[in-house]
Amino acid sequence: MKVVIFSHAHPVFSKGGGEFAAYYLWQGIDQTPEHQAWFIGRSDSKVMHKFTTLGAIGERDYLIAGDAGIADLIAGTPLGPDSDIAQLLRRIDPDVVHFHHYVHLGIDLIRLVRNVCPSARIVMTLHEYIAICTNNGQMVKTDGRLCHKYSPRECHLCFPDVSPEDFFLREQYIKSFFRLVDQFISPSEFLRDRYVAWGLDPARVSVIENGLPLGERVPLRTLNAGDTRGRFAFFGQINPYKGVDVILEAFARLPKSVRKRVTLDIFGSGLSDQKPEFQEKINGLLAKCKDAVHLHGPYEPEEMGRLMADVDWVVMGSVWWENSPLVIQEAYKFGRPILCPDIGGMAEKVRPGVGGLHYRARDSIALSALIERIVDEPDLHGQLHASLPEYPRIDDATRLHLEVYDSLP
Repeated sequence: MKVVIFSHAHPVFSKGGGEFAAYYLWQGIDQTPEHQAWFIGRSDSKVMHKFTTLGAIGERDYLIAGDAGIADLIAGTPLGPDSDIAQLLRRIDPDVVHFHHYVHLGIDLIRLVRNVCPSARIVMTLHEYIAICTNNGQMVKTDGRLCHKYSPRECHLCFPDVSPEDFFLREQYIKSFFRLVDQFISPSEFLRDRYVAWGLDPARVSVIENGLPLGERVPLRTLNAGDTRGRFAFFGQINPYKGVDVILEAFARLPKSVRKRVTLDIFGSGLSDQKPEFQEKINGLLAKCKDAVHLHGPYEPEEMGRLMADVDWVVMGSVWWENSPLVIQEAYKFGRPILCPDIGGMAEKVRPGVGGLHYRARDSIALSALIERIVDEPDLHGQLHASLPEYPRIDDATRLHLEVYDSLP
């Protein structure tokens, strides 16, 4: 079987969980003796050669130009019958074309695949909610409240310059391309339910968790006399949706007697790309918590095991309905309990008392109380560490994807 995997970004140049999930799947399929796979990751003009829309960076590993925006999702690269990507697809003649996302790539690329490779089965992995929500696909209202369902009228309230009728037309336009897809894959039941409520046929949406390469748990750090398991760490992008401010506010609220027994290490990038008011808020909180909090900057995936070896807990702060965060899988893989908000795919992947604990989403007071509880109950870490579930392996994810491909007519 020949499989082409399109990704909204390439992990060599973009370090998000979605692109890594796509890349790991490509590697998993291509390593099987009876299958071949091609990876085509979208990239921006800073990486592409001038005047090119397609480039090879490895064996069966390509970059494609694209800048489809969230509002219209139209590909920004030529997609004619003689375009570079059309010619590459004809040469490959794939049995399956798998879109790992549609943002940046453009949904009109789906129709090109259907026209150029009419016998290929088309599969799409859904990530966040960009087809449903134009506010960065987060299903968070522009005033900050969580959005619980799609409604053109409610979308209009978020974006008064766009009429409810235009939101309805956007929905119908996107669905016209989605009807060309043979099967959708969702990494969580929660995300699947949101897309089904939006109008996708439940029979056309399978749930398969993204997989990670094989690896071993790292030993717990050695405690000194009188020490406690109070080292917390955040891994990920620093932006308003990831809730780093919620975590910092929780640490700022801790009594001095507790704060001197805990630390927070923040590993992540993106702060300099945010609006000035958000940067000021984060920098102000960092200054307030400087005795307990350390900002380390970006990291590479290959460092995760070493970084987690020095911490006791992974803490998340996301203020939106995260689907299937990579950091949860990585925490399970390397053997660290998780503290996470009680919404979306986070609540689905982390069951309270089984490898982690929940706190009320967006509530720094609730998180602060949970941290105090952890300090007051020294046996809690051991109990949760012993109950950590297995992480999803790429071998299993590859097998399940191939089964879906084979099941399609």
